[in-house]
Amino acid sequence: EGLAPINLVVETEMHRATPGGTGGVKTIGNYAAYLAGFGASQGSFGNAILIIDNLRRVLKAQSAAKAKGYSDVLYLDSVHKRFLEEVSSCNVFVVKGNVISTPAIKGTILPGITRKSIIDVARSQGFQVEERMVPVEELLDADEVFCTGTAVVISPVGSITYIGKRVSYGSSGVGLVSQQLYSALTRLQMGLTEDTMDWILEL
Repeated sequence: EGLAPINLVVETEMHRATPGGTGGVKTIGNYAAYLAGFGASQGSFGNAILIIDNLRRVLKAQSAAKAKGYSDVLYLDSVHKRFLEEVSSCNVFVVKGNVISTPAIKGTILPGITRKSIIDVARSQGFQVEERMVPVEELLDADEVFCTGTAVVISPVGSITYIGKRVSYGSSGVGLVSQQLYSALTRLQMGLTEDTMDWILEL
C-alpha cells in the first residue's frame, strides 16, 4: 500500500528541543515571535539568538545525515541524552511484541494528530500502548520501529544506526504492525470501514 521504509541515524550531540522551549509546536512561526521582539529587550534578543542557533544546528545534523545516505535524524532528549524524542518532524513508535511505546508528550515532543490517531487505533485493536520515556537502548531489541506524520501517516523504519551500530528491522523493513495500523487508519480515513472511533463527519 505504498509504505516505503526509511533509514534513520540517532543524533547524540545535537538536540531538536529543550525543556521550556518550542519543541512541542510544529510551525516555524514560533521563531517569528522571538524575531519580532529583537528590539524589545536584551532577553528577547538573547532568546531569539538561542533559537536560531538551535535551528541551525538541527538543520546541519539533518544535512549531514542525508549526505551519508540516511533518510532523517532521530533525536534524543537534551537532559539525559538517552531517551527518544522524535524524528525531525515525525513522532516515533517502538514495537516489542504486543506493546507499542512512544515518547510521552512533555513539552519537547510534537502532539501530532496522527500520533494520537495511531495510539487510539492501536488500542482499539488490542495493542498495549505506553506513552513514556523510551530509552534509546530499546531500539536495539525492538521488533519494529515506525514514525507517524500527517503526510505519510506511517513511515516504517527499515534500519536505525546508533553510535556506529546499525540495526535492521525485518527483511523488507515494513513490519506487520506498521502495515496493520497504516491500513486500519487509512481505510477509516477513506470511509472503507466502520467508524467505531466516531471520527467521520458527514457534510
